Amino acid sequence: VGSGEAGRLLRMLAAAEEGHIGRLTELVDLLGADAKSALDKVGFVKALRDEANRQLGEQLRELGLTEASTVDELLTFAVSTETRAGDHYQRLATDASDPRIREFFATLVLEEAGHAEQLESLRRMLQASAPQP
Repeated sequence: VGSGEAGRLLRMLAAAEEGHIGRLTELVDLLGADAKSALDKVGFVKALRDEANRQLGEQLRELGLTEASTVDELLTFAVSTETRAGDHYQRLATDASDPRIREFFATLVLEEAGHAEQLESLRRMLQASAPQP
C-alpha cells in the first residue's frame, strides 16, 4: 500500500477489519465452550482473515479501486461492504433455530451497522470540509 492519502485510508480500513475479527472471536463465547473449542480446532480466526483478505482484494479489483482511487470512493466502498456484511448476518440470524446462534448473528448485525454509520459520517465530514471548485 502506498504512502498517499488513499494508502493511509486502506491501511486504516485493514486495521479496522483486524479489529472486527478480534471482536468476532470474542463474540464466539456466546455460542458456548463446545462451539468455541470446535471453531478453534479448525483455525477459525486464520480462515476468517484469509477469506476476508481474498474477498476484499477481489472486490477492490472488480470495482477498479486502487491506491489512486479517491478517499470518497474508498469510503463509499467500505460503507457498502459493512452494509452487505450486516445484511448477510441478518439472513443468518433469521435462519438460525438455536437462540444462541440467532443472538450471535444479531449482535454482528448491530456492530456492522455501527461500522457503516461511522464510515458514512467520516465520508460526509470529509466531503463537507473539501475545498469547493
